[in-house]
Amino acid sequence: MNLSYLNYYPVLDYDVKDGRLAYVVLKDSPRVYIHGLGEIEIKEPESVHWVRSRLGVVADQGGAEIRSIYLIDDVPYPLLSDGHDNFDPVFITEDKFYFLSNRDKETIHLYLYEDGQITKISKGSSPVSDVCVSPGGRWIAYSSGIYDNDLILLDTKLEEEFTLSFSNSEQYPSSSQCFYGNSLLFLSNHRGFLDIGKLSLKDREITWIVTDDKDKYEALMWRDRLVYTVDNQGDISLYVDGKVLVKEGVSQSLKTDKDLFFLNSTYSRASDIYKYSEKIERLTDSMRDVRGEFVKPKIVTYRSIGENIDALLYERGGEDKGVVYVHGGPDYECLNHYSAEVQMLLDSGFKVICPNYRGSTGRGRRFNHLNDKDLGGGDLLDVIESVKLLGTQKVAVTGASYGGYLTMMAVTKFPDLWCAAAAVVPFVNWFTEKKTEREVLRQYDEIKIGNDESLLRDRSPIFFIDKIKSPLLILAGENDPRCPAEETMQVAERMKELGKDLEYKIYQGEGHGFYKRENLIDSIVRVVEFLNKNCQK
Repeated sequence: MNLSYLNYYPVLDYDVKDGRLAYVVLKDSPRVYIHGLGEIEIKEPESVHWVRSRLGVVADQGGAEIRSIYLIDDVPYPLLSDGHDNFDPVFITEDKFYFLSNRDKETIHLYLYEDGQITKISKGSSPVSDVCVSPGGRWIAYSSGIYDNDLILLDTKLEEEFTLSFSNSEQYPSSSQCFYGNSLLFLSNHRGFLDIGKLSLKDREITWIVTDDKDKYEALMWRDRLVYTVDNQGDISLYVDGKVLVKEGVSQSLKTDKDLFFLNSTYSRASDIYKYSEKIERLTDSMRDVRGEFVKPKIVTYRSIGENIDALLYERGGEDKGVVYVHGGPDYECLNHYSAEVQMLLDSGFKVICPNYRGSTGRGRRFNHLNDKDLGGGDLLDVIESVKLLGTQKVAVTGASYGGYLTMMAVTKFPDLWCAAAAVVPFVNWFTEKKTEREVLRQYDEIKIGNDESLLRDRSPIFFIDKIKSPLLILAGENDPRCPAEETMQVAERMKELGKDLEYKIYQGEGHGFYKRENLIDSIVRVVEFLNKNCQK
């Protein structure tokens, strides 16, 4: 097993202002660096935010999503650390910033912190996301809702509010730098795919800038040129004024200073910071200690229950065993970015397929909603159908989060297919999951699957554990607020009652994913070794 694949140091977040670059990189744990100066000491950093010449940092507590906002002087100074989940600050000054928080215990709202006082800005009961504030702070834009999102525009000078809304669609500010002159750039899928529009701040007139049958995810203006990303089925490509700048991999987190900055990852390189002026320059090196023969995925398609399903297929040739690698979300997709786990599975003799089952993103609004009120139904059948494309004698299944859930559905509903299975941070019981998951996910699940008890029972693997025939591994995080470790313990207790073997581990001080490097490495090695050992028999 080539453990070198695990020696990657991805950039998790960054910010740039007036030529100063700060970023969070995963070393032994997440660490903050100022480019050219060195490390800033703070525990469990998640994101960085320049405020004038000082640096703000958001940090978590053991993955529990109880985040605090700090200013960095000689040591971190807590601006807002009160036991709530406070995150995504947009600073106006050191003593004034907008931020998102669950402090009402019902949903995620937008708040203003000013001179120690906190004021709730957003209204209603829908969660808020994607906050964008104009330079100077006069204009604020954010998205409110679940699936049927409205874009809310606030004029703090005139104290006016405007709602941009189309029926049965989603509207978002186009990026963290969505304001340009007297216009607001936004995204809307009211025509079926996320398109780029421009809203006049003067007369609210809308101009459509980029419209086609592909989802666009970010957009901003740089040197009077439109920069945006496009989902090209596996690649999130970067465009400047309609021309491709970076085609391959996943480009994201667009920001402008004097130059254009972005993150990019491909199958052979983890997430790094890039700068573009006249040419592209990579500023970090996530792969300096990695050596391996990387396999590039190819796009394959197949039919499943009347739909065309695409997938990423990784193969070297001649494999006699395969893995169905199930992405999470479900509002996510299989992407051409770096995965040490996939490359290690390939080195272990597996062919790997990652299907974009119904409900995945990047294929328009209609496809994204095909699993509404049917989670663990048609999407599971799409996963099962992908097995045929592997064409191997033995097949394993693995996935994390919602992918872990579908892994558990696969081994309980189709127990004869698998030589082994590994579910990472899964949930298994809709009844307990909906009670114990964090507030915004409860809201999401009310819309996505609803409250039909017979459906919830049929789609809860915990009630069908007796059907499992393949060896099973489950990994969970002690403090996971999304898929609590108690879900894993339900399986452990039921397997014990049935006299069945189960290998499981709950990582201390981790949440929905593993960010201490020793735990990250242990989890990946465990999955690869477990599947390899049990699929050789």
